[in-house]
Amino acid sequence: MDDILNPPLIWLGNRCFRKNNEMEYTVRSGYTGEVDDYQDDDYAVEDEEQEFKHVLEEYAGGFRAKLQVSSNFFPQIIGKGGQIKIRLEKETGTKINIPRKGMEGDIVVSGSQKPNVIRCCNRLDVIVVSARQKHGFTHFISLPVNSSQMQEAFHQFKKEVLDTCSDSRGVEESIFQTSTLLHLTVGTMVLMDNRERELARDILQDCKERIIIPDHGESPFKVEISGLEIMNDDPGEVDVLYGQVKQAGNLQQFAERIVDRFVEAGLMKRDYDRIKFHVTLMNTLFRKDKNDVGDANEPGNRESFDARTILNLYSDRRFTDVEISEIHLSQRRAGRRSAEGYYLPSTILSITTCG
Repeated sequence: MDDILNPPLIWLGNRCFRKNNEMEYTVRSGYTGEVDDYQDDDYAVEDEEQEFKHVLEEYAGGFRAKLQVSSNFFPQIIGKGGQIKIRLEKETGTKINIPRKGMEGDIVVSGSQKPNVIRCCNRLDVIVVSARQKHGFTHFISLPVNSSQMQEAFHQFKKEVLDTCSDSRGVEESIFQTSTLLHLTVGTMVLMDNRERELARDILQDCKERIIIPDHGESPFKVEISGLEIMNDDPGEVDVLYGQVKQAGNLQQFAERIVDRFVEAGLMKRDYDRIKFHVTLMNTLFRKDKNDVGDANEPGNRESFDARTILNLYSDRRFTDVEISEIHLSQRRAGRRSAEGYYLPSTILSITTCG
């Protein structure tokens, strides 16, 4: 039975909707192999016209809109035997044209009534958002804090921990972050094709021009990395240990506004009301994948470590002050790194220079 005080939620733009109980549908003959792990009418979209975010075109036969949707999501829109597409067309009184299998292109929704086209587009948007959330993230917005001073402070911390805490269960060199990869994460997203990657780059550039430069200028953000914290409540069973970010100034508010823009575009979901900036220093995921971001939310078998001695000795450890002058759209598991040893970028925005 669902917990009525903690129902499943889905974010669409800046609005949050409750997911209702799923309904069972019978698969008809003619199943074509498309997956059908999502039922589009499980979600109620309030204020259809306000939620509509596409360009609506009027023509002689009525109204139509084009949706830029990755072909990776076409199966979820079509459904088994075309059931979801057929049902959507019937319930909204519209026609949905989807590019043929193996082809990229826009989904075109057309109909004689404007509200029907808007309603269909909004329901398609929810399908795509739901399908996107089922994928592991492919890109993330990162703020490098891998200055030479921070790397030096991190190496000193690592040396001291290995010298003094090596007897603690699970504490070994492999679970430490790579110093060139030290960063703050603003948000993660799933980008499925070149069009979505280009859209993400455009949004980030627009954030710089419309949010950061007008209200902050072209000076770097300054933060202090000081103190240790863990991701759970039991210091004897830890998966992630990180450095705290203090005195972040107005970086927090600008980062929140950037996330809002990506959420509105449907490329990112907001897991928490507020970004919790932190610098991952030790992560048990690194034991198996040193090229990864170290996402603490990923499932899988993980061997925790005992951080009690580390916290007793170094909980107030001050690392250094860092100036953040770049915002990266970083690729996850790219298989290679930048010349500086950082995550391979899809784009880099310099805060301190134009362009």
